[in-house]
Amino acid sequence: MADLIVEVITVGSELLHGLVPNTNLDLVGGLLAEAGLWPSYHATVGDDPEHLGEAFRTAVHRADLVIVTGGLGPTQDDITRKVIATVFRRRLILDRAVLDQIRGRFRERGMDMPPMNESQALIPRGANVIENPRGSAPGLHFAHLETEIFALPGVPSEAEAMVRAYVVPFLKNRNPGLVSGLRVVRTIGIGESALAERLQGFELEEPELRLGTIARASGVDLHVSASSVDAMWLQGALDRGERKLLERAGSHAYALGSQTLAEVVAEALLNRKLTLATAESFTGGQVGAAVVATPGSSRYYQGGVIAYSNESKETLLGVSKETLRRHGAVSAEVAKEMARGARERLGASCSVSTTGIAGPDGGTPEKPVGLCFLGFSSAGEGEAAERFLFGGSRGDIIARATFFALDLVRRSLGAGVAWSEPSSRS
Repeated sequence: MADLIVEVITVGSELLHGLVPNTNLDLVGGLLAEAGLWPSYHATVGDDPEHLGEAFRTAVHRADLVIVTGGLGPTQDDITRKVIATVFRRRLILDRAVLDQIRGRFRERGMDMPPMNESQALIPRGANVIENPRGSAPGLHFAHLETEIFALPGVPSEAEAMVRAYVVPFLKNRNPGLVSGLRVVRTIGIGESALAERLQGFELEEPELRLGTIARASGVDLHVSASSVDAMWLQGALDRGERKLLERAGSHAYALGSQTLAEVVAEALLNRKLTLATAESFTGGQVGAAVVATPGSSRYYQGGVIAYSNESKETLLGVSKETLRRHGAVSAEVAKEMARGARERLGASCSVSTTGIAGPDGGTPEKPVGLCFLGFSSAGEGEAAERFLFGGSRGDIIARATFFALDLVRRSLGAGVAWSEPSSRS
């Protein structure tokens, strides 16, 4: 199965125009990697029947597997179903069972089904219907010559559910003896090029493993994957690859798999029976939002203060007027006092603070756009502040500062990840 050529087609003019992110491309690629498959081609096509038809004809001549997302809704610009019928010469037939299911979805919401939604029950002759557990539009699966084609809705949560429940099991059933695996090591505070230097020679040492990197605002994810008919060999190879990635990433590795940085911080706080407070200036509550996004955060998160102006830093957090005058709001000294003030006022064991210049204006030669100071205060372990200079847009700078603030808490608490024998891992 690992030798199959895969193409992903994402449909929607909003994707081409940059109005929404192309979430499904990452989503489908990640889920296929878990099954030992990696897309070789990708096409994004607008809501134009001629262009989508051309994309279909190209894909079925070069790919063994085609996954299409988008264009299965009931509106005029949802063209995927009609183009499939035209290109592959499959008459559209109204499926009464599917129509009843769609009506049932609307009844569950206390609504009558609009007449236009009836078009979603038109199924190309010979295609299998893929049940949609989260929406009204069913998916479609059919074969053309030697190519398997899956058409899924464009809503990411719906596409994800259908890939997990239908597409991946179908592919695994075609190769019942083949086992696939994926391991991910998440890092922060080190760039792709620096990691690449540390990973030199890895692929020569482990030629059976496929190594990849994904750069995110939160850091760089390293992943190794492989497929084999020998499950024991696969487990050993992935264990070995994961161990080597952790050794080379060192203290920059903060998690395995899909665990988030906020979850790592939560685990460290709970293990040490500590509580956390946040004090934010230019991040505007993003650090606190990341903390409370983790279920159970009420057990360790005391709350946060957003103090954007100098006056609010003084009034709400007790930052000294003299400190602000001498060092400015964007300084290590202010970051420490902000963290201390949040910890004391909110009664937390420890706290983290952010102050910086997100831009695009407001920078000076001494304090350029992207400059950021993060502070940490602990009742038992003292205080610290760290300086960072982030690049990118205003949103990029705020996002990176948010993750690095969480990482400051992680490192201050001595939390991290190290390789352990498989039997001792959950």
